[in-house]
Amino acid sequence: MEELFLVSYTAHYCLPAASTTNFTLTTNAPYFEVEDDVNRELVLHNAVGVGMARFSNPKQLQLTIVNYDKFLTSLSKSFQNGKQRCDLILSSDSNEYFILGELKDRIPNGKVRKGAKDQLIASLGIILKVVEIAHLASSKTTKRCCYFNKQSKAPTIISAVSAFNRLASLYVAGFQMSCPDIEALGFDFYEYTGHQTVQLS
Repeated sequence: MEELFLVSYTAHYCLPAASTTNFTLTTNAPYFEVEDDVNRELVLHNAVGVGMARFSNPKQLQLTIVNYDKFLTSLSKSFQNGKQRCDLILSSDSNEYFILGELKDRIPNGKVRKGAKDQLIASLGIILKVVEIAHLASSKTTKRCCYFNKQSKAPTIISAVSAFNRLASLYVAGFQMSCPDIEALGFDFYEYTGHQTVQLS
């Protein structure tokens, strides 16, 4: 994955080499959480409730996580200027998963959700123009853009917190939401809040 961004991505956009090479993480932990810290670094945690995005990986798939925000920020100012970007891109070494993620720890509202969705759409459009990355993504059986918010909130159709708590306990694997712009690119859109967890199974 790192080489796809350092070589293929920069070559496609006729860019000089990225100024950082420390923008990927790997894990095969059966459970982990990802945090976007104040320094724009992605941090992996195995403790529950620490990170912004939660992943259950019972088959202990080998995963690579690209800090896409950090990578894009390391490129030339003229290229990155004005480009929205998601926080992470996760790919399994197997043919199973390719996931873009936007991480938040804010009171959920329509503006936050729309901003996250826009960042995911923009990032997906940019990376899929790189043939090698598009080929990798197309080889995966599950392709998702995910909005993660550490803080939970009931969907707008439900106003009672207790009702949402019961609903969230039933839908621990997040909510698949409609997003034609993402779906047109062959991906599904999911929202995860609070304790909802991506099931890599």
